[in-house]
Amino acid sequence: MKVTLQKQEKNQILMEVEVEASQVSDTYQKRFREASRSVNIPGFRKGKAPKQILEKYIHADMIKQDVLEHLVSESYSEALRSLEEPIEPISEPQIELVKFDLNEPLIFKAMLEVKPEVKLGQYKDLNLQVEALSEISDKEVAEELEALRKRYGELIVVDRPIQENDVATLDIYGEVEGEPIPQGATDNLDMEVRPGNFVPGFTEKLIGTSANEEKSIDITFPDDYAVVDLRQKQGLFKVSVKEVKELKLPELNDEFAKKVAEGNIQGEINTLDELKVKLQEELGKNQVSAQKIKNQQSLIENIVESSEVEVPDSMIQRELYAMWSNTEGKTLSERNIAKEVLQASWENWTAREDMKEEAEKRIKTTLVLSEIAKTENISVTADELNSELRAFSSMYQVPAEQLREELIKNNRMIPLIDELLSLKIINWIESNSKVNVSGQAMEQLDEAKSDETAKETVAVDTDEVKDQE
Repeated sequence: MKVTLQKQEKNQILMEVEVEASQVSDTYQKRFREASRSVNIPGFRKGKAPKQILEKYIHADMIKQDVLEHLVSESYSEALRSLEEPIEPISEPQIELVKFDLNEPLIFKAMLEVKPEVKLGQYKDLNLQVEALSEISDKEVAEELEALRKRYGELIVVDRPIQENDVATLDIYGEVEGEPIPQGATDNLDMEVRPGNFVPGFTEKLIGTSANEEKSIDITFPDDYAVVDLRQKQGLFKVSVKEVKELKLPELNDEFAKKVAEGNIQGEINTLDELKVKLQEELGKNQVSAQKIKNQQSLIENIVESSEVEVPDSMIQRELYAMWSNTEGKTLSERNIAKEVLQASWENWTAREDMKEEAEKRIKTTLVLSEIAKTENISVTADELNSELRAFSSMYQVPAEQLREELIKNNRMIPLIDELLSLKIINWIESNSKVNVSGQAMEQLDEAKSDETAKETVAVDTDEVKDQE
């Protein structure tokens, strides 16, 4: 087999592959013999009829097509393996057939999109100054207490008109320009009445309406509404209020502190003051974690900015789709939204410049970190992977080998390895540079607390694993 490469613009390579005529002929004969074994010809046993007779019963063109597909697929993979300097395709190749005859060499071209070249800037021996995060204030502790009150609050049906922050149970029917909105009819929907929820301006007009009342609400869909076809259009929603519920918050006292502490906070909590002290400590630990993450981000951003890499549009589009699928697309899909609405949401997402910039930033960061790992020979060893699996095994009380099988079965082993590698690269970057936080060296942060946050664990869905037991 003969392979030639031609570098194209950006990150594309044109690979031409020539497969020997003997291999083409041998593959055809093999496929022909296999097909002949299943053909019934009067007067002959299966596979024993002369070739000239078999050819009348066997679709030779179908066999030729099968041979072509097989040889292209097989020789393409073999061609990649044969290269002295490996290349890393990042998408399926575009195949162009140049020549194909049973008694001639097979020649085809493959246009490959390969991993972009990365020119690293300074990625070690950095000395950065990072501003320290502000100290935990009494206001933040009070906000945390208020969040706990809402978490432990109770929804109670009330006989009064809707007020802000109530939860209203609604039947909704929506239309635009006299036509029903796709998936615009919903029954028994519990909606929190707060500004901006649902469609801007909608919940504000619910205030003052009581249970068993009906109301028509006119709104104008905003310019950035997810469904492109509805933007700037006038909508009419016919709403039937079925129930009004108010969130009753518990009193801030010692009894509330004890209730919160039960099963949620380590250590004995008997008074509200003790709960406040505990919250202050927890917020402080989170602050240490946040500071460490900020320091890491500063290092990575400096390294990425000093590196050179041209991110192709195709990679940006794939990253955009991944971002959309894990956020807005996932939310809409779970609500069984019509395909037209999903498509409109995706089109709106791809039109947003901020999302494109974020996608490009993510890809560039990944490529730069990968190049650092390659340059510095950073990798995840078998012992490190096994250690991580044992930690998960102990945490979730699942046998390590069973956990490994489930990760492989559900295609989650490679993401786990990638996560471990990313953490290892970041740790290497930290150990080879210095970050000063408001004049204090990063190493002077509280080591015990820092160690707790130095490594983010990868979420493993153990419900599936335990179901197998």
